[in-house]
Amino acid sequence: MVKTRSQVYIYILGLFSFFSSSMVFRSYFHLPTVEEWVWIYFLAITAFFLTYFEIQVVENKNTFSMDSAIFLAAALHFGPSVAIWSFLLFSLVRIIYHRHIPLWAHLLNFSMYLLMMVAAFLLFFFFGGKIGDEVSENLYPYIFSLTVYFAINILIIAGFYLTDRSKKFNRVFNIGLLKEVFFAYFVTLLLSLVLIILIDNEGFFGLFLFTVLVVLLSITFGKVLEWYQEMANQANKDYLTGLYNHGYFKDYLKELFRETKRTGGQFSVAFLDLDDFKKYNDYHGHVQGDRLLKFVGEYLKNETKDRGFTVARYGGEEFAIILPKTEKHEAAAFMDQLRKKLNDTPFDGVERLPYRCISFSCGIAEYESDMYEESELLHKADQALYYSKAQGKNNVQLYDEKRISRDALKFKEDLDAIEEQLKLLLYKDVYTYRHSKRVFTYAMEFSDRLPLTEEEKRTLILGALVHDIGKIEVSRDIINKTGKLTSDEWEMMKKHVIWGKEIVLSDGRFEEVIPLVELHHERYDGRGYPYGLKGEEIPKLARILCIIDSFDAMTTDRPYQRTKTFSEAIVELRRCSGTQFDPQYVEPFIQMIEEYYPEKITNKTVST
Repeated sequence: MVKTRSQVYIYILGLFSFFSSSMVFRSYFHLPTVEEWVWIYFLAITAFFLTYFEIQVVENKNTFSMDSAIFLAAALHFGPSVAIWSFLLFSLVRIIYHRHIPLWAHLLNFSMYLLMMVAAFLLFFFFGGKIGDEVSENLYPYIFSLTVYFAINILIIAGFYLTDRSKKFNRVFNIGLLKEVFFAYFVTLLLSLVLIILIDNEGFFGLFLFTVLVVLLSITFGKVLEWYQEMANQANKDYLTGLYNHGYFKDYLKELFRETKRTGGQFSVAFLDLDDFKKYNDYHGHVQGDRLLKFVGEYLKNETKDRGFTVARYGGEEFAIILPKTEKHEAAAFMDQLRKKLNDTPFDGVERLPYRCISFSCGIAEYESDMYEESELLHKADQALYYSKAQGKNNVQLYDEKRISRDALKFKEDLDAIEEQLKLLLYKDVYTYRHSKRVFTYAMEFSDRLPLTEEEKRTLILGALVHDIGKIEVSRDIINKTGKLTSDEWEMMKKHVIWGKEIVLSDGRFEEVIPLVELHHERYDGRGYPYGLKGEEIPKLARILCIIDSFDAMTTDRPYQRTKTFSEAIVELRRCSGTQFDPQYVEPFIQMIEEYYPEKITNKTVST
């Protein structure tokens, strides 16, 4: 049953459409002649017949029928009288054949069509259109008529959704829907013009040709949609397991991440890795190994399909699951139940594995509102999986900042790997190389004085070392220019943060530092680049790095730039606290500098 407010809206719309059409058409309305009655019957029957041959829109899989084209053509070629009688007969047949549809829905559809035809005819007449003339002579009136036809349809549907509290207007009525409706009415315009031309030249045979054309279009679009869906499935599915593949998983996660960040909510991501799969594969062979992967894929799909979870084969023996509207503890309980059930599921050859069953290690991370990109969520889920394996496999672990961190040896390996990348800067721009090393040192010193987890300290230090890696892509002439940069050169220089992000992404091992590389030139007041983020829209570690980076840039000795002393730079930090820099980190950084580098403080600094 439609809601009360929507009922009132539909009844008012019905009364308005009846009175407006009565007033507008009373000068044009007449009892049809015998020939016109024949056209009325044929037009109504054709319109009803074509409702069973709807044209499908590939992108959103919605459909639209060509009955609008028939009534629009009837109004503009035969006049409003034939169009109204055709529409009345069509509506009567539709109500009889679709008795299961509520009367309010029929009334809404009837009122909408009536108002659309009234408005289209008025605009056609206003712009000088003449009934029965050649299409070429009425082209502009036709176009304007369809424009108002389209606009009235949008307004009526929008009004219905606004009065129906059970539907969220912004979710139902969005840009994607507008594009789809525009496409539908553009096709309606073309086909209504085609119908007018066919009727004008071929009479009833022209109407028959139009019907055949629409039926063929309907069948063709349907085949195209089937082909599109088949190709999309092939592109998005893993050939072995039938699950979604890595690419689809990343795209869907990015979309879900952005939607959740915009509207709020929660979801979790689980990474799971089959334990000792290599041993199984080496002992039983790749064919049997593929059977195990396929078996696990089908198991995960069957166990999650009723919950609306998305399962993907992430790569090799690793799988990933997106759990919408699920907080991390609930996700952990579900995955642990899944693990135990799989342990008890027999499969040939698993008795040779250490646990003598199919087992997996699993790491889970939950979306957090202060995350900048989905890569942070993936990194945390991967860290939880790493920890799960370190705990002896065949268990489920939640990401916990206080518990999960890599050991010192692994951290050193990461530093060495980034250092190798950074050496490329040494040969191109020794100043930037040395600047990166100093920022790295400051970050190590400053991180120990901040309330950061071990993982955050690690990320800040690695990000500080690699933050300017994108300058590898900047021309030597610009980097080493001794004068002021032109506006074009400055725009090119600013791109180093985007190029740096791409370089880090291409490596694949250090995605957690991407926000620092991309956003260390954002300002607390929103006047930075590349996106003009403001305040806490900027990730915490990027705000900290901005202070460290700016301090060293001010105190770096370069031939074309007046270098500030440490004391002058401290004064500048305080002056820009709350505008360029996050004020909660400025004073702690200054205190660290004053304590660690007293010999470079030439004059006592004063807080402002």
